[in-house]
Amino acid sequence: MKGKEISYNNLVDGDSAIQRINEFRSAREEEEVVFAIIKHTNVCGIAIRATVKDAWDAALTGDPESAFGGVLVCNQTIDKATAEAINEIFFEVLVAPEFDAEALDILKTKKNRILLQLQTPNSKLQTPSRSLLNGVLEQDADIGNYSKWEETGGRETSPLEKEELVFANLVCKHLKSNAIALVKNRQLVGKGCGQTSRIDSLRQAIEKAKQFSFDLHGAVLASDAFFPFNDCVQIAHEAGIEAFIQPGGSVRDKDSIEYCVTNGLAMVMTGMRHFKH
Repeated sequence: MKGKEISYNNLVDGDSAIQRINEFRSAREEEEVVFAIIKHTNVCGIAIRATVKDAWDAALTGDPESAFGGVLVCNQTIDKATAEAINEIFFEVLVAPEFDAEALDILKTKKNRILLQLQTPNSKLQTPSRSLLNGVLEQDADIGNYSKWEETGGRETSPLEKEELVFANLVCKHLKSNAIALVKNRQLVGKGCGQTSRIDSLRQAIEKAKQFSFDLHGAVLASDAFFPFNDCVQIAHEAGIEAFIQPGGSVRDKDSIEYCVTNGLAMVMTGMRHFKH
């Protein structure tokens, strides 16, 4: 639509951004606004709000440090107020279904930015492929969020917790494994991804939340790794988290279940691991 020539990294991050926003274009009510910031194919900020400007502000607040030089994506029209706010930071690409004329005038003031118009998502199942060992590997697309909703904790999730956990699990789906997403008020407040240990991912997520002064009391946790011990629920609980969603399937699921039962915590097992690589 506008901007410099698109690089390989721009295309890869752009693809990741569109995959992520399409989850919410199909899964959420149309009037809800989702704004996400992508860095190296991982989300570093994402939020759902009532207006585009509010969604942008909340997404940026989640990790303003990592947002520098990122790829931005929204599922609604970029208006003047949002363009003015976005214009204050350096970014590579902005993807949205529409841009107001005034917003375009503002965003075009810096010539190296890439502005892309988001087309209607393809509803057909796609088969992703990647080069591997001098060949190409194909697999079915990873669709959906969870295959079951099994309440296994010490109490049932509240309606608000369930809404937050569904959102957190979708965010976690698009983070590199081992992935942890901490969500509060439909805003990503901490994440850990691409670590060799799920505990390292959790510690990274908690430290990110602390770095930007988020209170984790009332937050929820989504994990793409199952819990073979009770260490993750214990560490997260000590940080203030009382609701969890994870795939389940470990031979020692009972360890985490028992901890949640003893401490009155909610935990959902989904039966689905996304395991993004």
